[in-house]
Amino acid sequence: MDNMNYSQVIGKYEELRLKTLQIAHEALPEVITNKKGLAILKSDITLSGLDFITYEKLKRWKENKERVAKWDWDSVRKKYKPHPKRFELSIWHRKQFLCGASIGKPTFSKNKLRLDYIEANPSGSPLEGTITDIVLLSGGLYAKAIGATQIRIMNPVNERVRNHYIKRGGFDYNEKNNYCFKDI
Repeated sequence: MDNMNYSQVIGKYEELRLKTLQIAHEALPEVITNKKGLAILKSDITLSGLDFITYEKLKRWKENKERVAKWDWDSVRKKYKPHPKRFELSIWHRKQFLCGASIGKPTFSKNKLRLDYIEANPSGSPLEGTITDIVLLSGGLYAKAIGATQIRIMNPVNERVRNHYIKRGGFDYNEKNNYCFKDI
């Protein structure tokens, strides 16, 4: 990789992200049960990166009074775009309804993957109750692909959300630095 120019590095990691999302999709069960007990077919779920259309839909979440997270996805996009190794994920139902999104990047030591932002659609979605599991599956596969040995969920927005992540199995909490972590 030392002989690669910046655009080749960007292309390499874009390809790696897409490949890990494809593998994550293949690993999903054929039928997923959402929070309300409804069955969702894997074929109705699409995992992709964060593109212009995704960011346009994420902007609309800003107005939602049910929203727990208060970050600005436009600022997030600008902050993460220069990082070729970034993790990014959008979760769609029937390629039309944005159900969730996540973005993160490797730590400076490069052996841990930070998931800095995870958000489910604040209006609810057909995949409600499954977003965290899909993000962790996808993020874990990407972390392994880049050689990371730990996945971290950074700065949970409140105690309820933090406990939600801890209940996902295998996660511990670093109180001093405010993140949940799991070795992979």
